[in-house]
Amino acid sequence: MDKPANSSIINVCIVPDAAVGAECVAISQSLKSDGTVFVLGGDRFAHMTAFMARFAEDQIDNVVRGAEKALQAASSFTCEHNGYLMTEGRYLEVSYRKSPDFMQLHEALIANLAQYRINPGNPYEEGYFTPYTAGQQRNAQETGYDLARDLYRPHITLTRYTEGGVPAAFPALPEAQLSFRLHKVCVYRADDNGAVYELIKEFQIS
Repeated sequence: MDKPANSSIINVCIVPDAAVGAECVAISQSLKSDGTVFVLGGDRFAHMTAFMARFAEDQIDNVVRGAEKALQAASSFTCEHNGYLMTEGRYLEVSYRKSPDFMQLHEALIANLAQYRINPGNPYEEGYFTPYTAGQQRNAQETGYDLARDLYRPHITLTRYTEGGVPAAFPALPEAQLSFRLHKVCVYRADDNGAVYELIKEFQIS
């Protein structure tokens, strides 16, 4: 299927506090090599996807209103760092505990945003983790986000490696304090790798 015209990937993401964000950038920068596709820094900053899907441009205002409605009942909670992960898609991530608080926020966003997604019954296969497994395809059809629900994994991406560029041994990473309290959720346009680049709306969570 060709990429739908006049559409954008919208990433509703948690932005960590400045200290944790800076630490993630520093760790990411330390990984830079000929084998990395990107590292954090400059216009690439630390963020954690809570929900992401493709929407027609004329639905973006509805997405913002839906996000606002989903976040009205949200309250701050601790995003608990519990290690690092190298994914099958060659992404290296900071991992966070998949707590009930995370899932409540995730499901609230699905409930208020999924109805506006493009091609609900026949979703375009995005390129983050392709080809889709049966579980990814089901999630994409039901929510617009292939890594939703049972496959949802709270994380901050540090880098992605090229084909053949993944280190033979897991890179040595610091035992940094990367837990933080959730206080900021933002709606961004994202590129084909899911990296955010244009702020649409920012919400403060108390």
